[in-house]
Amino acid sequence: MAFYTLGLTFDLVILLTVIVLAVWIYGIYFNFKKWGLGSTGYHDQLRNSFWLFIATWIHEAFKEGVWVFLRTVVLDVLLLRRTLARSPVRWVMHMCMFYGFLTLAALSGLGLMIDIVEHFNLLGLAEQAEIAKEALSLPFDIFGYLLLIGSTIAVSRRILLKFVRDNTTAYDAFLIGAVFLITITGFYAEWMRGNALLVGNAFEFPIYAPHFALIHTVLALGLFAFVLPWTKYIHVIATPMTLLANRGGE
Repeated sequence: MAFYTLGLTFDLVILLTVIVLAVWIYGIYFNFKKWGLGSTGYHDQLRNSFWLFIATWIHEAFKEGVWVFLRTVVLDVLLLRRTLARSPVRWVMHMCMFYGFLTLAALSGLGLMIDIVEHFNLLGLAEQAEIAKEALSLPFDIFGYLLLIGSTIAVSRRILLKFVRDNTTAYDAFLIGAVFLITITGFYAEWMRGNALLVGNAFEFPIYAPHFALIHTVLALGLFAFVLPWTKYIHVIATPMTLLANRGGE
C-alpha cells in the first residue's frame, strides 16, 4: 500500500517512525542525564545521573503533597497562568501551540497504530480501523487549526513588533519558521484533497496533495527527532517539569 505517490511506502513510514522514536527517546534520556549531572557532575563517573535526576524530581514535585502537585499541574502547566499574567496575546499563542502541537503528536501516534491494524488486518479489525481513522479527521482539523493560529501569531509578532523583532535571532526564526512551515504544508495537503474543514473545495488540487503530504511528513518527523530534543524546544518538557519541581507559584 503506497502512502504517497512519491515512493514513500507504508513499510518505509514504519521504519522512519521507529528511527525517529529511537532518536527522540535517546534525546530525552540525554537531557535527563545532563540535568542530573548538574554543573559539577561531569567529573563523577560513578553517579547514576539519569535515575538520580528522576528520583530528585519526584521528591521535589511531591514535596508539599499531592494537592499542591495537582494544583500546579492545572494552574501552571495546563492553564499557563504565569504567561497570562504577563501577556494575554502570548498566552493565546502559547496555549494554541502547546495544545495543538502535543495533541497532534498524540493523534499522529494513534493514527499510525490504527494504520498498522488496518494495513496488516490485525485481529481482523481492518474495517473497524478504517472507521476509527475517519473519526480522527475532525480532531486533527481542530487541533491543526489551533497550531496554525498559534504559529501565525508567533511569526506575526516577530514581523510586526519591533521590540520582538530586535530580540529575535536567526536561531529563533529557524525554529518558529519550521513549526509554521510544517503546519502550513499539512494544511495544504489536506485542503488540496478537497472537502476540507472550513475551506471546503476552495483549494482542491488532488494531483499535488501527495507532494505536500510527503513534505509535511518528512519535516514533522525531522522536527520531532532532530530538533525537539536538541534545541530550546526541549522547554516543552523542561518548563512543565521545572514548574512542578518548584510547586508553581504566582
